[in-house]
Formats: sequence, C-alpha cells, structure tokens
Amino acid sequence: MNEMDEAPRPTIKGIFVKSHIRALEREQGAEGLRELEKRFGKSIAYGNSDDVPIADEVQILEHIIDITSPTLLSREERELEAGRLHFRNFATTPLWAITEQIFGTKIKFLLMQSSKIAGYVFQDVEFTSEDLGENAVRITMFNNDYPLEHFKGFFEQWLVSAGKQGRVEAAAHTRGRFEYTISWSE
Repeated sequence: MNEMDEAPRPTIKGIFVKSHIRALEREQGAEGLRELEKRFGKSIAYGNSDDVPIADEVQILEHIIDITSPTLLSREERELEAGRLHFRNFATTPLWAITEQIFGTKIKFLLMQSSKIAGYVFQDVEFTSEDLGENAVRITMFNNDYPLEHFKGFFEQWLVSAGKQGRVEAAAHTRGRFEYTISWSE
C-alpha cells in the first residue's frame, strides 16, 4: 500500500462544487447543465454540505472547460484552465466574502492562511504555508486528487484577481503531495 491508499479519500463541500455548476448555468443555461450531466455520467445535484470526492469536482471542472472552450485544449492547458475557473468560482462564494472581510485583501496574508481557509472547504486535505520572503509563499498540499497544474492555475488566477504580476511554480514530490511557490511584485 502506498501513502495515498492509506489516506482517506479527499473531499470538498458541495457548496463549492455548486458554484461551478451555477457559473455554467449562468453562461449556458439548462442546455449547458444537460451537457455537463451527460459528460459526467451521473447527477450533478449536490447539497451544500455534501462531501463530494475531489476526483468528481476535477471531472466536473474539466468537463465545464471542454463545454465552454472554443478550442480543444491540451491536457495541461485544460488542467490550468480548470484551476483558474475554480478560483473564479470560489471567489463568488460566501466563504470568500467572509474571508476577505476577516483577513482583508493582502495576498500574502491570505496565502499564509491557506490552511485555515482550506479547513472550511476540504476534508482530508492538508495545506501548509511557508513564508519565503516579502513577496513569496510556498504552499504544500497533502492528500489531494487534483492534477498538479490545477492549483497552479488556481494560484495564477488568485494573483490576477489581486492585481499582482507574478508567477507560480509547481512541483510534485510524491503522489498527492504538491508544492506551489507563488511570487509576485508590488
């Protein structure tokens, strides 16, 4: 058995998966939802407090990218775009509004709080943040089912949304343990 086989399956709360589905519905209406359900192969009706396997959320996001993209994307581009979409949708949730009210909009402070924020979103996924200096943070994720490029796109979109020029470097160390080094200029 490897470390992922021994770890519990990671999940995300249904309210966050619903934010992706609602965004598709706003853009494409009922037809988009039917197409998503057809591609996903099962119901996309989730309760806010449902524990949804992250692997299912990844599929849903990537199907949404396929449905809404005017061109066929490579696997890596699709994973990046799914991560970017993930952040844009997360930023529409009540948790993001509360997070900004509590922690403010200082990107470094927010990134250093990733463990606290993730604790409300995920179950059985661990985030740690490491301060790398004035304009850099390393976030390490443990026990997750996202492709490596997914959270690279997520953090890139966070920088864009914060109005920062920066970069995200992603590295996989073991299955389910990814590091993201996020740096930016003021």
